Amino acid sequence: MSADNLIGQFNLKVRLQDSLNAGSPVQHAFLFVGDTGMGKRSFALNFAQTILCQNNKLQMSRNSNRGDTGLSGPDNVAFHCPDEESSHDYTSRPPCSQCVACRYFLAGTHPDFKLIDRGDERIIKVDRIRHEVVADIQTRPQIGNYKIYLINMDDLNEQGQNALLKSLEEPPEYAVFLLMTTLQDNLLPTILSRVAVFNFQRYKDSEIKTILKQKDIFDDLDFIVQYAAGNPGNALQIAVDEDFKKIRQEANDFFFKFPTINRTELLSSGIDYFKENKEYTDLIFDLWQGLIRDLLVLMRDQNSDQVKQSDLRSRILRLAQAYLDKFNETGQGYIEKLLNAFDAITEARQASKVNASFEGMIGQLFLTLRNNLHID
Repeated sequence: MSADNLIGQFNLKVRLQDSLNAGSPVQHAFLFVGDTGMGKRSFALNFAQTILCQNNKLQMSRNSNRGDTGLSGPDNVAFHCPDEESSHDYTSRPPCSQCVACRYFLAGTHPDFKLIDRGDERIIKVDRIRHEVVADIQTRPQIGNYKIYLINMDDLNEQGQNALLKSLEEPPEYAVFLLMTTLQDNLLPTILSRVAVFNFQRYKDSEIKTILKQKDIFDDLDFIVQYAAGNPGNALQIAVDEDFKKIRQEANDFFFKFPTINRTELLSSGIDYFKENKEYTDLIFDLWQGLIRDLLVLMRDQNSDQVKQSDLRSRILRLAQAYLDKFNETGQGYIEKLLNAFDAITEARQASKVNASFEGMIGQLFLTLRNNLHID
């Protein structure tokens, strides 16, 4: 993928560019952090191609005092950022896609680039790390100055991370690690201490629309963006998923049960609901957090034009008024309760990414949501 096609993430692009500028010291390992669908792999692949491109004459330097690897090169070598206006001096160029290294890379046959993920397995097995990284890293690059390892850290358990650690601690000067994760806290502190962290931010609506148009999607853009929650992967899923409207309707209907449903029915029907829609867990969480945001907006100002799910405005407004009536009676603060519910969804989202018990996680979430959203 050309850097020209990478939309958004301006600050991240600037940092990547700076890491390739002449004389800029950089660690040998980069960690890309963001939810599924945020573009971690696309950015990492483009960064890898930029480093390997033979027309970007990057040279290796070593800071022996710090033990870091420096990537340096001519002044016109950097990470290309064509889609944002800035006072930053972008004299860089993207990978040429024409040299031998780029052609190998785009064909998936570059001998100095290793993409390591779990494939059809549940995790990346430790033996693969020992063979494909620890042993392989001892061999110098065949084409250029670098060997690059792109690894999905979500596919590594603690044993696998420990196997990788020695290579991160004492890498040869030509090794560059590009690591990806959806949850930084799931990585060993010893690994985190050896990487430069790059966090992906939510995309602007205009950026998501541009990404959709790149994929030849032009219909219902406003509707799609409304529920994408700043995530291009969500947007693409919504655009091609005929079941989205059905999932959205069911998720909204379930949310509006929380004020009145009893505990037993909630746990029984709720766990069954999530089992049936497990692949849509993140989307359901996004929809519910969007409803909580809209509730807060309308409880502050019933005439606000900032409601995102505008087609549900009257339904949200009725619930907002019911909460106001309830909390005004008892003296309880509605903001705290709604924020508690919002935070509980965030915690459940994180728990779902660390192999926690799915039923246990959902059960705990439902109880917390009921405690904060229920109207006696």
